[in-house]
Amino acid sequence: MHSVETKSEIVKILHFKQFYKHYVFNEDGDGGRKKVLNNYIDVYVCIDMVCGDTKNDLGSEE
Repeated sequence: MHSVETKSEIVKILHFKQFYKHYVFNEDGDGGRKKVLNNYIDVYVCIDMVCGDTKNDLGSEE
């Protein structure tokens, strides 16, 4: 059995604003919530890049 150390990193490949009126609730200082009208939504397209050691031949068993 081989142990492979991997590293994960989120890579942002696209960011844009979709214009759409909608309500959100923001917390105020007293622990309550305040209803606010927003005009857009931030949209992010990301990939989860996982890198690992590929030096070992996976087909061979020890």
